[in-house]
Amino acid sequence: MGSEKSQFDRMMEVARERLARHAPEELAQRAGVEYADGAFIVSTLGKTVRGCLPECVVTPPLPNWHTLTLLHYLDLADGTPLCGRMIPFSQYKDGLVRGSGLDRNAELIVRRDLSVLPPERRCEALGANFETSNADLCARFDFAPRYPVWLKVWFGDEEFPASGHLFVDASAPRYLTIEDAVTVGALILDGLTGAGHWTERLVRGLQ
Repeated sequence: MGSEKSQFDRMMEVARERLARHAPEELAQRAGVEYADGAFIVSTLGKTVRGCLPECVVTPPLPNWHTLTLLHYLDLADGTPLCGRMIPFSQYKDGLVRGSGLDRNAELIVRRDLSVLPPERRCEALGANFETSNADLCARFDFAPRYPVWLKVWFGDEEFPASGHLFVDASAPRYLTIEDAVTVGALILDGLTGAGHWTERLVRGLQ
């Protein structure tokens, strides 16, 4: 636990140093967020938070990995518009191994948990908007203004089990690395299931 916290602290320090290299107003424009009074205002998974510079303290507080991934988003965002084409995490840049693992976990969770629990309420708790698609349920989660994630679910019946997948926009690699993308997916899986362990489990696998 101690070594994990030390690693997280080091990663936070690097994130602060990288953000300090940017002009805040330009960073906000590229990331699609508001910047006022020395703070970024960001909507993320149904919450609106303020990240004050230069300390990068987020209020109201978020889980550690959620906070760090938001800082990475602010640092990496280059303003690329959404292209409107969904891809699974396995098609992410460098996503063959880590992205495929997340895709499998999402499929497992849909079959095991969301097929017997009302997914709409769980999606709404994460600020999801529901969209029309070829699936029985399509929920869009906005991790950040230019980083949406979609959950598509096909409900099961007597012949076929439920199935489902998480998708991101094809522009997603312009905003987060595959490591951070997997963390975003894990945060959503934790929110949907209430399990509280997918994020730590997947993050440990990235170390």
